[in-house]
Amino acid sequence: MKNKLFILFLLLTLSLQAQQVSHMSQWMHHQYAINPAYTGIKTCLEAQSTLRGQWIKVDGAPYSGWVSVNAPLKAKRTKFLSARHGLGGMVYLDQIGPFQDIRVQLSYAGHFNFSLTNRLSLGLAVGARQLSFDLNQAKPLTPDPTINGSASQILPTATFGAWWNGKQYFVGFSLYELIPQKWNIIGTSAQSQMHAMLTAGYKYQINPKIDLYPGLYIAYTKNTPIELQIHGIVEFQRKFNLGLGIRNTDALIAMVGFRFKEKWKLGYSYDFVLSKMRPNTFHSHELTLSFSPCKQRSESTSGCADFD
Repeated sequence: MKNKLFILFLLLTLSLQAQQVSHMSQWMHHQYAINPAYTGIKTCLEAQSTLRGQWIKVDGAPYSGWVSVNAPLKAKRTKFLSARHGLGGMVYLDQIGPFQDIRVQLSYAGHFNFSLTNRLSLGLAVGARQLSFDLNQAKPLTPDPTINGSASQILPTATFGAWWNGKQYFVGFSLYELIPQKWNIIGTSAQSQMHAMLTAGYKYQINPKIDLYPGLYIAYTKNTPIELQIHGIVEFQRKFNLGLGIRNTDALIAMVGFRFKEKWKLGYSYDFVLSKMRPNTFHSHELTLSFSPCKQRSESTSGCADFD
């Protein structure tokens, strides 16, 4: 029991006092989940869901899930290079031991072309989150005077995003936790921290049937190490892809994805944990399912934006 409590305490410390936004290994496949500027960037609707289990074997280990949909308000421009706009929504769940975080948010983005291939997108996501603590899952060895019992609170959320893309590349930037918050159910000193995230990707055509997509992901939170992910995804005939990546804080990442029935994509990633958690875990798994009626010629299974 003591070992379980120690591991749970370690998980809570890492999550609540440091990184407050969940990892996502397949971020290149689910850009909308990390950047509201991606809202409606494609020429048709896109619906996605992601389920992630982290440190599977550990009691109280984190698991997360996202369900999202976004679409352009008007797929075609009324004037040459005129702006386009998009709307979207997402429901998010993060469970870590006795703590649960549920978020519901709506997003809007404007997409402004400077040429046929160069575009700036700006987006904002707003919503609410419910933070909950379940004392029955905490299982303290002795009563803790700082824990009054199970509780929950509802707080506002806001995220800003910016996105720039050319014909074969993109750069994204987002800021999470724009509204400072006190987390009273956790403790008198617990509070939200602003998160900054930078992403970038490039499309390199090896030959007409094979494309290479290197990607870079950098996340920063005050008083925590910078998180760096580097990915390389090889895509075959826009039907099947394989990828490898590394996260500097804890894992090697293997990815596979394929398209079926033209409109559906399925992606899976396996995180081989390198940190001190490795002897006590079955590592981490992530599954992403996407649906979009966009024509195949204007989309890639790697998740990069269409540049029409």
